Amino acid sequence: MLKRLYLIVFICFSSFSYAQEVNGIVYDAEARVKGVKVLNISKKILTATNDQGEFTLKANVNDTLTFQSVFYKPIMVIVKPDYFEGTYVFELQKIINELDPVNIKDKPKAKLFGEKAFNANLKEVIAIDKKKEPQKYNAAPKYGLDFIQVAKLIGKLFKKKKKNIPNTLKYNQYKLLFSENNFFTKKMLTEDLKVPEKYHSLFYEFLEEKAIPESKLNYNMRLQLLNDFTMHSQEFLLIVEMAEEKVKD
Repeated sequence: MLKRLYLIVFICFSSFSYAQEVNGIVYDAEARVKGVKVLNISKKILTATNDQGEFTLKANVNDTLTFQSVFYKPIMVIVKPDYFEGTYVFELQKIINELDPVNIKDKPKAKLFGEKAFNANLKEVIAIDKKKEPQKYNAAPKYGLDFIQVAKLIGKLFKKKKKNIPNTLKYNQYKLLFSENNFFTKKMLTEDLKVPEKYHSLFYEFLEEKAIPESKLNYNMRLQLLNDFTMHSQEFLLIVEMAEEKVKD
């Protein structure tokens, strides 16, 4: 009887320890911020803030969280016990207030520079975490992986039952966009969004699953579309990393 009691207590304690969630709201100096990518580096779990700037993410004490958005300075925090007490507030600082539409049209490369800086910041954050807990990172070999096996596993990790949502971008539209558009190019996809060329087709499928509205193809909304691509590419790359590690093992 006593052993059963200990077992019940242990199960309850384990459930509490490993099923905790951080409920947070992200603000800037003016209002709540939607579309911020929140990544638990320690557990490789990714989410994003909703239209009200709110998010929920599973975590444990001492996990490393990062907050990333194209228009804000990235931050990194270590989860503390009080993060689980109610709703925790996180603040981001803007790096871009407003962009002149003329500059966007005449100098699209200035935006690409911003994306490179964004990805460099994420690399720096992950590098810091690798130094702190190197045992969590096993370098995958550059060669020798079965690409077909990896590709199948990647598809399983993100594909759900397809729902034909009207007025959303489809696979062929993404393929055409990155092939013929002067701003969204294959070079951007490979160098700035860091999606390897061999995974481009899978990334188009992944984007189709995200049901991005066709209206974002409008020239005036292309920065929003770029922000979507940035957020989704980071999630996709995590899926690729998990698939490659599983095939390697």
